[in-house]
Amino acid sequence: MYNVLSSECSIGSMKLKNRIVMAPMGNLADVDGGFSKRQIDYYAERAKGGAGMIVSGSLLFTSKFGGSFAGVFETMNHVGRVTELADTVHRYGSKLALQFNLGGGRCGGRLSASEVPSVADPNVLCRAMTIDEIHFLVEQIGIAAKLAQQAGVDAILLHAYAGYLLDQFQSSEWNHRTDEYGGSIENRMRFTCELIQSIKKACGKEFPVIAKFSVDHGTQTGRKLEEGLDMCEILEAAGADAIQVDTGSFQTQWNRCIPTVYDPEGYSLYAAKKVKDAVTIPVLGQNKLSDPAKASQAILDGCCDFIAMGHALLTDPAWLKKVEEGKLEDIRPCIGCNNCLLSVNTGKYFHCSVNPYLSHEQDASYKVAKAVNKKKVLIVGGGPAGMSAALAAAEAGHSVELWEKGECLGGNMIAAGAPSFKTDVRRFVTYMDRQVREQQVMVKLNKEATAEMIQAEGFDRVILASGAYTKTLPVEGAKGGNVHLSLDVLRKKEKLGKRVVIIGGGLVGCELACSAAEMAEEVTILEFLPSLMSVGEEARNNGIAIRKLIQKCGVKAICNAAVTAIDEEGVSYQVDGKEEKLPCDSVVLATGFVSDNALEKELKASGVKVCVVGDASAPRKIGNAIREGLFAIIDMEE
Repeated sequence: MYNVLSSECSIGSMKLKNRIVMAPMGNLADVDGGFSKRQIDYYAERAKGGAGMIVSGSLLFTSKFGGSFAGVFETMNHVGRVTELADTVHRYGSKLALQFNLGGGRCGGRLSASEVPSVADPNVLCRAMTIDEIHFLVEQIGIAAKLAQQAGVDAILLHAYAGYLLDQFQSSEWNHRTDEYGGSIENRMRFTCELIQSIKKACGKEFPVIAKFSVDHGTQTGRKLEEGLDMCEILEAAGADAIQVDTGSFQTQWNRCIPTVYDPEGYSLYAAKKVKDAVTIPVLGQNKLSDPAKASQAILDGCCDFIAMGHALLTDPAWLKKVEEGKLEDIRPCIGCNNCLLSVNTGKYFHCSVNPYLSHEQDASYKVAKAVNKKKVLIVGGGPAGMSAALAAAEAGHSVELWEKGECLGGNMIAAGAPSFKTDVRRFVTYMDRQVREQQVMVKLNKEATAEMIQAEGFDRVILASGAYTKTLPVEGAKGGNVHLSLDVLRKKEKLGKRVVIIGGGLVGCELACSAAEMAEEVTILEFLPSLMSVGEEARNNGIAIRKLIQKCGVKAICNAAVTAIDEEGVSYQVDGKEEKLPCDSVVLATGFVSDNALEKELKASGVKVCVVGDASAPRKIGNAIREGLFAIIDMEE
């Protein structure tokens, strides 16, 4: 079944060794917008891992209008580094495509197809692009494409999706022009077609051009599937050699463009199948197809010809190699947290919660070296930090024990993965558990550590990864029989009543509320701050997705609510100085976490060398825990 993923297939004149395409992702450019050495290493690792084609992150092909995505490609100064990347990718038998983007338009800039409101500030109208500016971009993309071809690039992927600038021309929602670039579907597609034809004119008809296109915006006012299919036929007639099928748009459906933990697997295949039936050129399917069986079936069912794989290749660059070798259980799964996207949008290098080596593929300071002086190492706690430390310690050659007070490994990830919609997290827990047990780690479950026990065993080093516990609330009745702690509800699956109040509207509280709504008749979140998820950073698409889930589940939210007391009948709270009471059967506290690190002081007092990592240091995210567990071993003193 999986053999179909490794079978050869072509896009125009370009033959690919397999059907796995690395979807465009990346923001590691040099200061001039060109590819950095870090970026080349990042792409090379995915080519080495088996991907048949590597598509770069979003590149502007002119800096005339300002702004930058993953970088810029427009002058001879950029060619040398692209040539180095192309040579490296070709070394592993893969092809290289550059993704060319016109920019965000109303989604971050002040230029659009028409005078339409900016996403950032609806009171500000964007300026409509002039005919001369359109013609300049049509000419410039040909110049940039020719430079890319001379640098060894095998194809261009045209960014025409998600409601960004080019898609604003394509959509009647944002294109209100009355000239030849507005009005009819043919006119709205004219700009895109001219860009494709300019690339073909500069590079030759055989040079492949792939259009990444939003066939269905998924909104009331946006593009519908029927029109999208007509547009795909226009793209083919204009010379596009393949279409990567996207759904959603930036403003309200971004989680459909860049999927989250809350979105189902393969959710855009319905659109890919429709496009496949409408055109004769190859179709690239995407969106949470990291399960090899589902990816294979998508091709076998005729939904698509290629799998455009994004997050799965961030978490595990060797995804395809492991599939080909039958090592499916060793594929490191994505947890859908989108910290990769969050890191890019906050000006950082790509971060991956579960793959600490992302953006550090050739960074010596991230390598686990074989220990010269092997030590007896104890890991206290089997959560993400503890398991990460245990794996690194075993790789270094130390003698490793892991003590977990619970009955299974996973720590608070067990709670994080408990809701029905958190399958991605549950897969990662299973993966980490398997990796730890396959290494030379002595795992002892149901073993709660004390300073005396640790001292008696004579460990050289202790990594304290004991996690965190739920904060209680300093109000009357907070310890009543109808009051539960968030982690207890999630981990132990405690039964709740028909009417449930969640105190705390952070991410945990919101997810818990949606989970509780599957059984309860009425669920309400009481949040002290002015809005839900006010504290903590989440990727924008995850925020969109969880808010939609809250709405879908019928969860109510009351913000600016200060809880004053809890009793058997319900929760008393104040809003704007007015006392209110919310009747309920069960109350769940989701009011944050406290580090469980009391053992640190005792160990240090007894002379034991201890390093505190993960939530035991400070309650944060899975990614912090994974990295700190790794670093605790790499940076261990001899």
